[in-house]
Amino acid sequence: MTPTPPPPTLVMLPGGLCVSGVALWAARLTSAIAARGGRITLVLFAPERNTARLDIPIDPRVKILNLGHLPPIEACRGDLSPYLVAITRETLRLAEFGTVTVLPNQHGDCFGIAAALSQTMGDRIRVVGTAHSDNAYDLRLLTHYAPMLARFVGVSRTLETKLRSALPTRTADTTRIPYGVPVPAQQPKRAQPGSRPIRLLYAGRFEHRQKRIMALPKLAQLLERSGVNFELTIAGEGPAGAELREACAGNARVHVLGAQNQVILATLLDAHDAFVLPSRYEGLSIAMLEAMAHGCVPIVTRCDSGSAEAIEDGISGLISDVSPDASEDEAAEGLHTCVRRFVDLDIGALSRGAAERARSLYTIDRHADRWCELLTHATVDEARAWPATRPCAFTAHEGGVSGSVHDGTTESLKQLLARLAGRAIVIHGAGRHTIDLIHHFVHTDVRAITDDDPARYGERLFGWRIISPYEAGMTGATDVVISSSMHAEAIWNRRAVYEEQGLRVHRLAHAASVEIKPTRIASSTSP
Repeated sequence: MTPTPPPPTLVMLPGGLCVSGVALWAARLTSAIAARGGRITLVLFAPERNTARLDIPIDPRVKILNLGHLPPIEACRGDLSPYLVAITRETLRLAEFGTVTVLPNQHGDCFGIAAALSQTMGDRIRVVGTAHSDNAYDLRLLTHYAPMLARFVGVSRTLETKLRSALPTRTADTTRIPYGVPVPAQQPKRAQPGSRPIRLLYAGRFEHRQKRIMALPKLAQLLERSGVNFELTIAGEGPAGAELREACAGNARVHVLGAQNQVILATLLDAHDAFVLPSRYEGLSIAMLEAMAHGCVPIVTRCDSGSAEAIEDGISGLISDVSPDASEDEAAEGLHTCVRRFVDLDIGALSRGAAERARSLYTIDRHADRWCELLTHATVDEARAWPATRPCAFTAHEGGVSGSVHDGTTESLKQLLARLAGRAIVIHGAGRHTIDLIHHFVHTDVRAITDDDPARYGERLFGWRIISPYEAGMTGATDVVISSSMHAEAIWNRRAVYEEQGLRVHRLAHAASVEIKPTRIASSTSP
C-alpha cells in the first residue's frame, strides 16, 4: 500500500541558504518531504552581507522561490508588502492540492508574513512554529504569534518543556521533533592514539556570543602546556574569523579552514577522533549530531538544551560542566579537562557509542517521518487567523515599537532615565532592543554603547561608539543601563565587570524576554 504523501508545504528560510544549522535542516527536510511525494516549496530570502553560502544538494522536486532580489527580511522594518505578492501567489498555487502547511523560521517577520497569509487565506493554510534554539527570542516569537499557530515544535525536551510552560492552554498542540542527520552505514574504526596526536575538530560559525569561538585557541594553549599530543582543525566562517586566525597564527598544531561543503565535512569527521563544541547555548546542535553519526566523539560544554539529551556522558561523548555564563577562557579550561579525560578512555568504545546513539535516535528518515505525521495532523486542526486588530509584522515601521519591546519596557525606561537625569551613562546592548528605544535616550548624556561582540567594537550606532564593557569606566560615565532583553539576565549576572570599574548597573523592570537578532544565531557550517 502506497503511503499517503504529506500535505503541500511552504517553508520560509530567512537568509536563504547561508551557512547555518536551520538552513541545513530546511534543505534536508524539504528534500525528504519531496522524496515522500509531498509538494514542497522552499522560500529563500536574501542573505545578509558577508555570509557564506551553504553548499548542499536539494532534491530537484523541491520548488525554490528565490526572493534574493528583494532586501533581506531582517531589513524590512515592518514593511512586509515586498514579499507578500510572490509568497501569496505560491501559497495559492499549493492550495490547489490541499490545505497548505506553512513553516516560518527564525525571524519575526517570517512569522509576520505567515500571519498576513492566515488573515487572507482562512481555512486553506495551517501555520506551524518551531523553536530551533534555546534563546528568549525563539520563545517570544512562538508566544507572540500563538493565536495563529496550529502546532508548536521544540527540537529538544528543554524547548518542548519551555513551550508548554509558556503556553499552558496549548500543551496538546506542542511536541518535540529532534533534528535528524545522515548516518553512514559504517564508521571508521578509531584506535587509541598511541604515539600519534589526538585529532580534534570544530566545524561551525566563528562568533563569540553563542559559540564562544575564542575558547578554541585557548584550549590549544592549555593542551600544549599539559603535554597532550594533539592537532586541532577549525572549519567555518563568521564575524570573529580574523580574530580567530590571528590568535591561531604560528601554532603548527592548529589548522583554520574556511566553511566546507558536506562532502568535505564528512571526510573531516571521519578523519578526526573528537568534535569540540564550546557553545553557551544550542537548541540541539546539528554539528554535534553529525559528529556522532560519523563516530567522531563529541566533547561539549553543557547547554541547558540539547547536550545532555543527546549525549550519555562517558558512553557516547563527554560533557564539560561549564556554565552558559562562563567566559571563553573558562570554557577552554572545561574542554581541556574533558580532552585529557578522553585520551585515557577507550576511544573506540566512545566512537561506537556515539554512532549508535545517532543511528537509534537522530536519523533523517526518523526526523522526516515525524514531521510528515505532524503536518498531516495539522491540516485537520482548527483554522487560526491572526487578529485583524494587531499588526502582522514583528518589527516596527520607522518610529514605531517592535515585538522586541515588551509591554511596560518603555515606561520602565522613562522612569529609570528620569532617576538618572544629569548623570553620564553607558548603554549595554547594540541590538534591535536599543534601536527601537533609542529616541528615549536622545536627551541623556550617553557616553558610549557596550556590547559583548568584539566584532562590533569601533562601529558607531547613532553616533555613539561601540566599545568593550571593560572600557566603560574610561568614558566618564557613572551608570550602565542594560538594553538587551534577550540576554538581560546573563548580562546582569556578569555586572561585576562594570561594578569593578565603579559603575552602577541598572536593568529594566519590565524588560521583555526577547531581542530581535541583529544577526542570525545560526549554528554553524553544520550546527
